[in-house]
Amino acid sequence: MSDLRIIVTGGRKRDSQDDYALLGERLDDIHEICRGMNFVIIQGGCPDGVDAMARRLARDRGAAVETYPADFKQHPKDAVEVSNQTMVDHGAYLCLAFPNAPADGPSLGTWDMIRRAVAAGIETRIYPEAAS
Repeated sequence: MSDLRIIVTGGRKRDSQDDYALLGERLDDIHEICRGMNFVIIQGGCPDGVDAMARRLARDRGAAVETYPADFKQHPKDAVEVSNQTMVDHGAYLCLAFPNAPADGPSLGTWDMIRRAVAAGIETRIYPEAAS
């Protein structure tokens, strides 16, 4: 049985019930299409926002989780970029990206991950936050 590896990336302020439901629906849709595969959610380990939602959803669905946190001690100037590249280098079928709304900040790490995933040929789906 092969692994269905999905990178989930997004802003720290994306933590609403609507975001949780949307991410859950997307994961369920993908899992339904790819029956018989082990489901692996890859994320950066932030304690809040999309990373935290991804871990909760993985736990609720019995999926494996891989965490690649940014190591600011070892890489003080580019920890997020190194973490993002590590996630890409470990391979994925798909990247689901949930950047912050512009009013909540630029989501630099999320957009960096999007660029890296696209450059690596990983199918990437972007779910912008609706303006409030």
